[in-house]
Amino acid sequence: MLTWLIPLVVLAVVATAVTAKLLVRTRAPEGGWFTDLTRSAGSLSVIGTMFAVMLAFVILFALQSFQRAREGASIEAIAVTEMNSVASILPQPGSDRLRGDLVCYGRAVIGDEWPAMRDGRSSEVTEAWVDRLRVDFSATAPGDARQEAAYGQWFDQEAQRRDGRRERLAEASPTLPAPLWFALGTGALLTLTYMVIQADPRESKLIQALPIACVSALITAGLLVVFFLDRPYAGNHGSITPVEMTRTVARIDAGVQAPCDDRGNPQ
Repeated sequence: MLTWLIPLVVLAVVATAVTAKLLVRTRAPEGGWFTDLTRSAGSLSVIGTMFAVMLAFVILFALQSFQRAREGASIEAIAVTEMNSVASILPQPGSDRLRGDLVCYGRAVIGDEWPAMRDGRSSEVTEAWVDRLRVDFSATAPGDARQEAAYGQWFDQEAQRRDGRRERLAEASPTLPAPLWFALGTGALLTLTYMVIQADPRESKLIQALPIACVSALITAGLLVVFFLDRPYAGNHGSITPVEMTRTVARIDAGVQAPCDDRGNPQ
């Protein structure tokens, strides 16, 4: 969802809820439909509290998913930096090939895989560079003890890169199941509906409109937060961007003949 649409959605829901209550108010009997106001307020408190607790847990779950996506991207970028340092120790010409492959991998992540993740997909270009790294590393043999140590360290950093990318990709698709969204929607609808039927023509329009306006705004904002957190790569303001990988590529690109263009496509 575009960032500028968020306030419009909130305003639309608030306007709809307030209009519905004021319309019901014109047809409600004197004193409203509830003869026991204490029981009515208690029922609304129970419904609202149940929905608030459920929404809070869902926001926490979505926030954890968002954080995992951010951490995965950071772990991957750090691992690529370390792999470049390890590759610089390995013998030529394998060292230059690996460093070039790493630059192309980073460019592919930034230029091709990040846009693909908005649709919940991975990048075939990035995957091709993963295979290329594996082939070029297999063709490189250490020549002394220092290179043998670096050779072994490559596997550790490769595992970090792989795990970081896997965690990043795992969060590309929405994680909240449809039944959970149904439960949230039902809870929001029941809460607002109950507030609407509490309309009382004895009170002024402002007093009747203010509570439901505040509650509907908070409910809508909460649901939009969940929607935003469940789509960490949507490209909206505050979404996760490839900042870490961009810094990594800028750091490892110096003096390297990368066999790809700026988007990571092979040349």
